Amino acid sequence: MSRSDRPRVLVTGASRRIGRATALHLARRGCDLLLTSSQGPAALGGTLDRIRALGPAAESCRVETFQLDLASADSVEALAAALAPTRLDGIVHNASVYEPAALGEIDAERLQREYSIHAAGPLRLTAALRGALERSVRTDGAGVVFALDIHAPGKPRLGWASYLLSKSAAAALVEILAVELAPRTRVAGVAFGAVLWPEGAAPTEIAAYEARTPLARSGTPEEAAAALVWLLLDAGFASGTILRLDGGRALR
Repeated sequence: MSRSDRPRVLVTGASRRIGRATALHLARRGCDLLLTSSQGPAALGGTLDRIRALGPAAESCRVETFQLDLASADSVEALAAALAPTRLDGIVHNASVYEPAALGEIDAERLQREYSIHAAGPLRLTAALRGALERSVRTDGAGVVFALDIHAPGKPRLGWASYLLSKSAAAALVEILAVELAPRTRVAGVAFGAVLWPEGAAPTEIAAYEARTPLARSGTPEEAAAALVWLLLDAGFASGTILRLDGGRALR
């Protein structure tokens, strides 16, 4: 594959967890990467080290790193201005915050921050990069994929109202942008169940959740990344689609 034919993919929130796994998967697939972190390029050092450790599988992968705070309009505009004149073949909207809050603890600042990170920021960034996406070299056009949650919308969890509201808005964006960006750009999403538990999660909570999951386990970051990349690069006729990846948890 020549340099001019290599897909260029933007991955937000690529410093750890699913974002890092997705970056590694894309590197193995021969993509050039544009990786972001809200903490700046220094926070992406671990991901870069993992990509280099892939050896021949990713030795020709070109990686650029950027600071992106989706809660900041200025940060979104700065990245959009830097990338708008270029070509993009895909965007993985992975950046997220995952913080519980009792109903009485939800203030306007939290609502705005989570909505900006999960929905408004990705919407504005994608709209600003429409031209770059339409310059994709891929015959089936560019792809945009969102990392979503099986509990938003549907099967809400107690104590997560603000998070689930903003993630529900992100899920709605899949269908909205699939229409807005057609026919040159496809849009899809993956709704995850428990894939990677946050640090400090109680073993009893994990066990109870997995007991209600037909496959009786949590997923892995690698499984999550594989689903995102499949929709991005391989599912050429999928647009407006949300794939559920939850071990069957939504069935119970």
